[in-house]
Amino acid sequence: MKENTILDLYQAQLEKNPFRKNLLTIVDSRLDPVSYDLNVLDDKSSRAAACLQEYGCKKGDRVLISARETLSIWSFFWGALKLGAVPCVLFPGLGSGGLEVRLKAAEACFFVTDIHPSKLINDIKYPDSLKRIIIAEDKLTFPPNADPESRSQFILYQEDQYQPIYHSNAVMPDDDAFIVFTSGTTGTPKPVVHRHGIADAIFSSMKDVLHAVPEDVYWCTAHPAWITGTVYGILGPMICAVPSIQYEGNFHAKRWMPILQNQKVSLWYTAPTALRALKREEDSFFQDFDFSSLKQIYSIGEPLSAAVYHWGERIFSRPIYDTWFQTECGTIRIANQPGTKIIPGWMGKAVSDCHAEIALPNPDGIGSLTLNSGFSSMFKKYYNMPEETSKKTCDGFYQTGDLASRNEEGYFHFEGRADDVINTSGHLVSPMEIEQVLNEHADVESAAVVAEPDELLYEAPAAFIVLKEGTQWTRQMETALKVSVNNSVSSYAVPKHFYITENIPQTPSGKINRSKLKEILNSML
Repeated sequence: MKENTILDLYQAQLEKNPFRKNLLTIVDSRLDPVSYDLNVLDDKSSRAAACLQEYGCKKGDRVLISARETLSIWSFFWGALKLGAVPCVLFPGLGSGGLEVRLKAAEACFFVTDIHPSKLINDIKYPDSLKRIIIAEDKLTFPPNADPESRSQFILYQEDQYQPIYHSNAVMPDDDAFIVFTSGTTGTPKPVVHRHGIADAIFSSMKDVLHAVPEDVYWCTAHPAWITGTVYGILGPMICAVPSIQYEGNFHAKRWMPILQNQKVSLWYTAPTALRALKREEDSFFQDFDFSSLKQIYSIGEPLSAAVYHWGERIFSRPIYDTWFQTECGTIRIANQPGTKIIPGWMGKAVSDCHAEIALPNPDGIGSLTLNSGFSSMFKKYYNMPEETSKKTCDGFYQTGDLASRNEEGYFHFEGRADDVINTSGHLVSPMEIEQVLNEHADVESAAVVAEPDELLYEAPAAFIVLKEGTQWTRQMETALKVSVNNSVSSYAVPKHFYITENIPQTPSGKINRSKLKEILNSML
């Protein structure tokens, strides 16, 4: 069966309904929405393609994009695809060092950004591969000390100066399509390359797992720099012609809830981090909003705890369907889905095109989560990193690096990263399992657990606790938490020490930064 490319499915939607209304609605920080029809979006990306082409962009060139405005990201991402180039969205909050590392790792040929040139000139050393820096901003101003050679690299993008390119370069399913960087919590971020043949898997995942239909109003809250935002925020809605929402402001409950209500969102794909932040609000806050349009809620990014699941079900009167995949996996591999039983705290069953196994389980049933390699959304390679690429597959299996368990019904439970699991007295303990219990306590705002060196046990669980406002830490609370972990998990999972903190460090993608916590813990020992 012939594989479609991303451009095949894009063109099919364009030919089917070029005047598809309100395919993309961008909501700014003031909650003002601006909607764009399909033909308008096509025109804008075709003009961005013309700009790239004028300065020598060709098939296979890497186009890295770091912008605050969604429309700039959208236009240049699709514009690059139309030329057969390889776009990659970067998080706009990256510092100069983070940008430099990624530009070099991907051997960027073009850098599209709205960062002020003074920072771009003074703070970043660019790779030799870079052809031009395209400023997606109203004006281009240089610092007084900018030399002519530096200035010559910069181009001010003025959309109306370019005639749209409506044709697309021919691409094959195995051609490089886009890059997404891994989060880099355990080392240097790696550029993950996906192929154009991922298109059918994205289309099927939107339809069969998220149950998205053209009548939906869909909001994926993930930034396009992450795999969820690229696949389910930029690509999926377009090739499935599902109207989508993009929000440009920072997270705040008083902004997110009006978006759900006013935009009549029916399909909401978000993260447990965001749900936990919403959980901090009083229940009465949510009673002022109408969520009657909301049909389904999905989560991604880290395990959805039972406590957050039950809170969400109470507030929104709907279940939250947890999902799991990785940057390298491309599309959802394990999920809870409408019409199936949900076990709160478990991430569901393998989707129809995924064969998942627990390799080398210990007596508790915890082992390495592996997938049959070769599925159509599996990544092609780490760019310029052949040895790292080869490490991810062994004997026909993709090595996820995650630890999980599976029950008799085929439901998977995430136990942690292989390097995060705590080995105490020979028992492997998942920090997530302990955190789930701690987070259920009425006075705990959030909790994170890491391994603490122990002379007798080798390692012991150590818990960092953020208390709810107005709450005091007491010996009675510590005893209650220990009893809860003992009863819900095991005696060897009980934290040896509790550390009260004002906040828990997170990665840019909102996950618990365990590496940072371990650094903090080591500094105290």
